[in-house]
Amino acid sequence: MKIGILTFHFSNNYGALFQAYGLRNYLKDLGHDVEFINYQPEYLEEGGEIKLSNLFSKATLKIVYLKFVNIKEKYFGNKQKEKYFEKFKKNFLGIDESKVYKSKDELEKANLYYDLVITGSDQVWNPSEQYGIDSVYFLDFKTSNANVKKISYAPSFGKDNIDEKYKDEISKLVSKLDSISIREISGQNIIENMITIKPTLVPDPTVLVSNYYNVMNPYHTNSKDYIFCYYLRSRETIGDVAEYVANKENLEIYSPHNPHRRWKEIGTTVHPGPREWLYLLNNSKFVITNSFHGTMLSILLNKPFIVVGIGSGEKSKYNERAMNILKQCGLDNRFIDKFDKNKVDKVKNEEINWIEVNSKMNDLKNEGINFLINSIGLYNE
Repeated sequence: MKIGILTFHFSNNYGALFQAYGLRNYLKDLGHDVEFINYQPEYLEEGGEIKLSNLFSKATLKIVYLKFVNIKEKYFGNKQKEKYFEKFKKNFLGIDESKVYKSKDELEKANLYYDLVITGSDQVWNPSEQYGIDSVYFLDFKTSNANVKKISYAPSFGKDNIDEKYKDEISKLVSKLDSISIREISGQNIIENMITIKPTLVPDPTVLVSNYYNVMNPYHTNSKDYIFCYYLRSRETIGDVAEYVANKENLEIYSPHNPHRRWKEIGTTVHPGPREWLYLLNNSKFVITNSFHGTMLSILLNKPFIVVGIGSGEKSKYNERAMNILKQCGLDNRFIDKFDKNKVDKVKNEEINWIEVNSKMNDLKNEGINFLINSIGLYNE
């Protein structure tokens, strides 16, 4: 089969690229011809167009901020890190940068042929602040094959609820898909409440990878004994947790550079690409993260870890994805929502039953495989 995948494969984001790698790698191993549809809308990485009619809105501020970050990284970012990302996208994702589509119109004019198109994983169904719903990520576009099958594999809304203003549009778009799966229970509930169809719950495609060791590439550090701290959005709480564990265990802290960081760094900043990021995580003594994919890869590589909540109130919605996988693996106790030395010590010192956890992860993997093979008829030709 000729298969096209729509996801955030172009982002210089570790989690986005590993979930993309996981799905393509699995489908390729089945013997199919698989490629990423190189749709790269401007609003996702560069903010998009500023509208004079909406000049002083929150959405416009987001656009200005994203444009600033994009320019800063382009001209002042770490060049070696950029090369790492470019090599990964070319060698492990097979991306052809000569074919880029910036809009739905450009995508349809390309007249692409596929037997099957898949949207997901990642937060492809999460409406953006400045753009809203992008129907392309719901596969609402024409290809040259009128009989193309369109399905979702583990997309995420990124939170546990959807703004009322988007529900009608989302329900219409989702209803047109031939088969629907979703990554989180919260997303399953959102869709079921909109179209009375309960989508299949499947795991993030990082689970579909059997061996990550051949993906890793060494990254030099001054210390062999360190905490790998991968965090997003805020250093709130996670900074306290990481520094407390580091001081108590006499460990260094290495944190990957975050271009969106507006706060004091945690430990020493490093600049790995995807393969080097995975190496750093795997060779650490301990992982402390507030990221979903930081959590996923820690579990898949059997690394001792702590997951720290991202703030409270409105920010707590960002904990949904990590909490979901922790519950599925029986690791709820690894989550800390506020800094408490006794709680941190308890989690840090508690052994993880990896045999039990790996068994549950294998069950999740089989659910994903069953959806792809049995529900949709994928097979090794």
